[in-house]
Amino acid sequence: MLSINNLTFSYDKKPVLDGLTFEVPAGDFCAVIGPNGSGKSTLLKAVSGLLPEAAVRTAVSVDGQPLADYTPLELARKVAYVPQRVDIVFDFTVFDTVMMGRHPHQSRWETGTPHDREVVTEMLDKTGVLALKDRMLSQLSGGEVQRVMIARAMAQQTPILLLDEPLSNLDVTHKFEVMRLLRTLNRDQNVTVLIVVHDFAFAKQFATTTLLLKSGKRLAYGPTDEVIILPMIRDAFGLGDDYRLDERGNVYCDNL
Repeated sequence: MLSINNLTFSYDKKPVLDGLTFEVPAGDFCAVIGPNGSGKSTLLKAVSGLLPEAAVRTAVSVDGQPLADYTPLELARKVAYVPQRVDIVFDFTVFDTVMMGRHPHQSRWETGTPHDREVVTEMLDKTGVLALKDRMLSQLSGGEVQRVMIARAMAQQTPILLLDEPLSNLDVTHKFEVMRLLRTLNRDQNVTVLIVVHDFAFAKQFATTTLLLKSGKRLAYGPTDEVIILPMIRDAFGLGDDYRLDERGNVYCDNL
């Protein structure tokens, strides 16, 4: 479903991704973890087609076809992306924002069929923001905006869903609600999920496989319980011998 072959990318000649290679099977739930600056967000941008460089678009393949062979519309029907941060440049209502996720399924001048509105309403309800549908994005909290962006990506109804730290602005209740929703999409609709998370406990509880990055390179990739282990975490994050990792994925330090 998703193949990365020797993906290398730099910002201002500074390597961010360095020869990254891995494959995510269709229907997998994959967590991406690693320290800040390890290339997690850049990886998701590459897969989503936001990096126009030819080398990136040939190194990333969806359904056996490199991104370079997809038109933007074709790719938007395959891959939906929730960015880490949303800058509100033009203010829209919550409902209209989520309706944007239906654009890949509409004709050029179409503004939304009854089916589109039904899908949007369903996704607003599933993400717990239906009551906010007539509010402007600028009137929402950071956590509410994050859930709206997740609803928009879900409304796209793609087989691949990319999420870059979607839990960062959410309280603990909504974190679990979002992760349960993603797991339901993964199990019931075979949606392939690739999600950047900082909380190892969420990765261990929900992700089938985990990719661990360090300095833009693949440090480990495989079943989550084989990747999120103390030696790997110490290596990736530069932790000393006084750090521990319990069976649920929580890190603690003996000397605090």
